[in-house]
Amino acid sequence: MHELLFPVAAVLVTFLVVIPALTAVSRAVLARRRARVRGWADFGSENTFAWLVAPTLLPLLWLTSSALHQSEGSTSSDCCLIEHAGTTGCVDSMLLLGGLLALIIAMVGFRAWREQPRQKPTGLIQDDALTRRVGGIVATGRHLGGLSVLVAEHASAPVYTVGLFRPRVVLNAAFVRDADDAMLRAALLHEQAHIRGFDTLRAFIGRFCLSINPAGRLLKADFERWRNAREAQCDSEAVHRGGEPLALAEGIVRAARFQCARLISPAHAALCGHDRHALKLRLALLFDGPPLPARTLGHLALGLTLAAFAITPHFGEVGVLQHFHLEVERWLHTWI
Repeated sequence: MHELLFPVAAVLVTFLVVIPALTAVSRAVLARRRARVRGWADFGSENTFAWLVAPTLLPLLWLTSSALHQSEGSTSSDCCLIEHAGTTGCVDSMLLLGGLLALIIAMVGFRAWREQPRQKPTGLIQDDALTRRVGGIVATGRHLGGLSVLVAEHASAPVYTVGLFRPRVVLNAAFVRDADDAMLRAALLHEQAHIRGFDTLRAFIGRFCLSINPAGRLLKADFERWRNAREAQCDSEAVHRGGEPLALAEGIVRAARFQCARLISPAHAALCGHDRHALKLRLALLFDGPPLPARTLGHLALGLTLAAFAITPHFGEVGVLQHFHLEVERWLHTWI
């Protein structure tokens, strides 16, 4: 039982102290960003996404990497005050590492399983005039090459993108019948922008991080603002890649009406947002002339920081987790 004290203490401190503290910092930074961004759509940047997921990803990655380092034969003997009879290495660190990996895999798998049924459209149309029409638009579209599109009678929304690593666009057959070619082309360009931005994967990561973050509620509103701003950014990118602003605006209005009777899954990066205020802002941007799509360095900064957090524990003889480990076992020696 003594071997469980350090792993449990490390996980509790990470989830109940470190992650909430970083979440509070992130919330303050995002509040400042909201006040300083030049336009509403700018909040959908890579920088915003990085601040949303960093409070959860960074501590988990550092803790996993540190536990891995402590489990190595060259350092495990320095981490334990307690002799583990009949074993080699530090049982406490190995339990922490194995438990963390199992927990992360289980949580990711559960989240993916929970969202998977909502991503499967029913009533797919394989060979029909509708699919041939859509295929013709994709084939002749300058920026639509390689886009995978499905037409379904019972799709949950007029137009949306599904798939984390191999995204596909799903069109509702009723929407295709009512839309002209310009509207469909603009809608497909919008979804292509979501695919180029890896939005289904990023949204999944964001929902996962907030769901396991005990203080995730503090960032929930900013996550929704980021998703709505991404819709506006994809509108802008669609227009600058040849979509007609009026056709896209008409598609947004029709899609919003379609959603009045149905609830869209949060797993979809959809053409029609469910926030009426956001829809009005998107239409206003289209009529005023959408700004040029902007890119920031948030993904690069997040990636470099994650790499640093993964590598740092393996350099140097003493680390924060080792100090914590020794203090836990010193307390164990004193009180038990």
